[in-house]
Amino acid sequence: MLSPLSTILVYSLVFSVFFRASPPPAGNGTQNFAVFLFTGLVVWLFFAGMINGSMGWLSSVGDLRRKVFFPPETAIFGSAVALGVQSAIEAGVLLLVMVLLGNVGLPTLVLPVVLVLAGFFGLGIGFFVCVLNTHYRDVQYLVGIVINAVFFLVPIVYPIDIIPEQYWGLPIRKIVEWNPINQFVAAARDSAYLVEWPSATRWLALVGYSTVVFGLGWRFFARRSMQLSEDM
Repeated sequence: MLSPLSTILVYSLVFSVFFRASPPPAGNGTQNFAVFLFTGLVVWLFFAGMINGSMGWLSSVGDLRRKVFFPPETAIFGSAVALGVQSAIEAGVLLLVMVLLGNVGLPTLVLPVVLVLAGFFGLGIGFFVCVLNTHYRDVQYLVGIVINAVFFLVPIVYPIDIIPEQYWGLPIRKIVEWNPINQFVAAARDSAYLVEWPSATRWLALVGYSTVVFGLGWRFFARRSMQLSEDM
């Protein structure tokens, strides 16, 4: 818990104090930047952990798999469940804070569903990158750079309202809003922070992104799983 809490402290200080960013009012009418940030960060850490972790989880069992045969996806699924337990603890802390602030309602109950869908979405991407990282070891560093860049392209540490509607003739706010991972972050904030039901369009986006990406990723991984032992 020290890592997400320290991140919340630093970003809350920088964006809410130095840059004076104001989050939208929560469901109970109050404005709390730390809680606003924590709500989005729980989803992001689970999503990014699935991608970064999948590369490490697979490479860590390389020596064992040369001696004993077992499906390589078991290492990924087992470690994903462990990461899910960690994210469940973080989500539990978030919900406890919401209860103490009196910012809860029936929509809050869908937060675990959003987290599960975000996990499947991240794991689907993880299937792709872990296979590529097995063949090309530098992929993990490139993926880390991309994830760090995407973090700031998603309105997690700042409200989406500070993004201009148009920039260089492009509908920049719409582009950021329909970033796939932003749909998961926004759904989590709808349910846990704003205490509102995510829209039907957003639910369709979440289910579509998670199902399609996970299915394609697992298919890609399964077709190349027999070759992984030679490269691990």
